[in-house]
Amino acid sequence: MIKTRGHRGLSYTLITPENHYVSRLPSLPGAELVKLVTPRLSPSRIAQTLVRIGEAGLRAEIAPGFETFLFGLSGAARVRAGALTAGLGTRSFAYLPPDARLEIAADGPAELLWIKRRYETWPGLRNPAAVQGAVEQITATETATPGLHRRELLDPGDPARDFTMSLMSFDPGVGLPQVEIHDEEHGLYMTGGSGVYLLERDEHQVKQGDFIYMAPYCPQGFAAGARGAEYLLYKDVFRDGF
Repeated sequence: MIKTRGHRGLSYTLITPENHYVSRLPSLPGAELVKLVTPRLSPSRIAQTLVRIGEAGLRAEIAPGFETFLFGLSGAARVRAGALTAGLGTRSFAYLPPDARLEIAADGPAELLWIKRRYETWPGLRNPAAVQGAVEQITATETATPGLHRRELLDPGDPARDFTMSLMSFDPGVGLPQVEIHDEEHGLYMTGGSGVYLLERDEHQVKQGDFIYMAPYCPQGFAAGARGAEYLLYKDVFRDGF
């Protein structure tokens, strides 16, 4: 019998590194892509993709029309969009608004996490501005749950934004304080450690390199393992779904 930790439930999908299937896109010549989720998986409104750049490097231009978030997992790359020029080393990131033409370059191997979605406008609100940064530049704040810290990579209080990116870190044995059921969808990438994720009524062992897509109203809970855990979390915000 073939065994895998990967699983698809009614309202979630767990993809492990052993489940990866390499794809390609004309806009990223020579790069290998692993499509973790796209809008083909209803009701997802995002695409979240691993971009693997080889020894030959990469020079690519991506047309405007989608807002983009890029997170460096390894190696070094560079991005340019309008007035923004940013290095994308390990644990660096950049947000690019939907009206920006994006240029990506790398001189050698690198791996990026690429999130792409159509921006949801709101009357009277401007498009969000481009952002660049690095995880280590952002202070981790402790939540109401001792041992659970979060870094907000994008301003969660800006109503012009239709999504946020948070880096959640858990001390050993610490978990979410409740089983959550809510309207927001999630794209979750395990950046370190391990733990047990409750999805619907199923419990799954998860570890670094795993990805979980959670549809709206998917019951969810988490507890970190003996060495703690960390994950990068996408969540849509400030919109009502209409």
